[in-house]
Amino acid sequence: MAKWCIIFLLFGRVAFSQQIIEGKIVDADTGEPVPFASVGIIGTSKGTSSNLNGQFTLPVSGSVSLKITCVGYDTKEVAGQKNIQLIKLTASDIQLSQIVILSKDVNPQKIVHKAFASVPKNYINQSFLQKFFYRHYCKDDSVYGRLIEAFVDVWKQDGYRSVQKSAGDKEQIRVTQIRRSLDNTVMAQGHDPISIGNVLQADLVGYQTQQKSQHVSFYTDVSNLETDFENYFFTFEGITTYDGEDVYEINYAYKKDSVLTTSGKYLSLTDISGTLYITMHSHAIVKTEELKQYGPNYVRTSTYYRKFNNRYYPYQLRREGENQHADNTTHSFHIDLMSVETRTDVTEKFVGREPGREELLKIPYDSVFWSNNTMLKTTPLELEIIRDLGKGTSLDKQFYLYRQHEMNITDGGKNGIEKFNWFREDSKGKRTLYLFFWKGDCKPYLVDVELAKRLHIKYRNQITFVFLSKDEDEEQWKQQVSKYNLTSDGIINYRIGESQELEKQFRIKGVPAFILISRNGEVFDFDAKHPSNTLLEDDFKMLLQNKRDHQ
Repeated sequence: MAKWCIIFLLFGRVAFSQQIIEGKIVDADTGEPVPFASVGIIGTSKGTSSNLNGQFTLPVSGSVSLKITCVGYDTKEVAGQKNIQLIKLTASDIQLSQIVILSKDVNPQKIVHKAFASVPKNYINQSFLQKFFYRHYCKDDSVYGRLIEAFVDVWKQDGYRSVQKSAGDKEQIRVTQIRRSLDNTVMAQGHDPISIGNVLQADLVGYQTQQKSQHVSFYTDVSNLETDFENYFFTFEGITTYDGEDVYEINYAYKKDSVLTTSGKYLSLTDISGTLYITMHSHAIVKTEELKQYGPNYVRTSTYYRKFNNRYYPYQLRREGENQHADNTTHSFHIDLMSVETRTDVTEKFVGREPGREELLKIPYDSVFWSNNTMLKTTPLELEIIRDLGKGTSLDKQFYLYRQHEMNITDGGKNGIEKFNWFREDSKGKRTLYLFFWKGDCKPYLVDVELAKRLHIKYRNQITFVFLSKDEDEEQWKQQVSKYNLTSDGIINYRIGESQELEKQFRIKGVPAFILISRNGEVFDFDAKHPSNTLLEDDFKMLLQNKRDHQ
């Protein structure tokens, strides 16, 4: 697995009566780090997990005892600060003869089928609240361009009584804390503001597609393993242990998926392969790993489960992937969702869906909270990360800059001129802008409006489309924006009213009017072509290929 590194600020270690304990988990024989081991506080549902380097941090009050579990290792309980600093796990000792004898009678397909049938008895089937720490970062080629951290509550009203087709279908989601860097990736305009549902669906126990499909889509985030069971091959690989139980290790692979082209050749589609770790006696799935590939693109997911009160819960969900663009550049992402607490005796209920950009913007940044709560410990610091994300700007400063940026691209009906001027200045050296001046009813030039939205979808990773309304009435402007869906796909909207200053600056004589601004901030064309003019894309390509535009 690739080594991912990220850099964060170092916070104070002590707050009130709570202290932050740190430790590292290694293999007792080799000394190598043990990643993603479950670290639970005995007697509670609170805990964390180790990172790629086996390290973990955990806020505690008073003295505690920890239970460490990991597939392939004997369970260990530790207490005392000195014992926690370096925890050595003993690898499970499974004799080959056992595997040889068992392999004659093991039917991996039946085991997997029984594991899905046993979900109601192995996983909680009542309402429960799970609190998570969320970390998400992206890269273009080798350059980091985006970082989000958040604390997330997920309320599962029905528990695991029924398999769901997507995250948010029946459970409730809310973000309680968030901090973010600026998004400097080429896909910034196409990014979802947060991807909680995406990583939640790595839990294949809780989420499965509902209908069989002729071909599996690479872009489907939900597993189809149970739904399309007969389309998978299963092989028994051996036996290991987890938390004192023997565990089957079973590999699976999707049967070759292809379509017949008009040339008479078969085109390979999505490949899926993975591994399930299933307890021998209760048939509980305690760990999953899956790799989905389509050409050079891939998505890798994994989920780890821990037991509390004789029921299993996911304690670590991971999803990472890479997409290759037509110009052979790559965009990669990595999302971690780590459980910090599970509550089954809570009467608190809430209603919420994965929040959008404006909802996230209303959540204040609380540095005290961040210094005293459980987070997945970062891997060793690399100066290049802070250089990539903020050109030397500290992450704390970046959290502030991100908020400032979002404040100036949302709610464009208030202080529209001021926000637009800020955005234009901020775009210098970062963005190519296509300005669309309009007013009132768009019917006379509706074709241009609709084509502009289509062009935005096509070029949104390279060109920012900004709609500037000359309407004086804010309510009327809002109605027109909604009517023509001008906020779709991240288009930026400002209400500038009858601004003589901007009219003079951009030589506007009437509406609609179009202006093309190069990445270096200079006006490329004061009378840019309409979206209905097929030659507009030639200008786009000229700007994007122009070396001076990328200086």
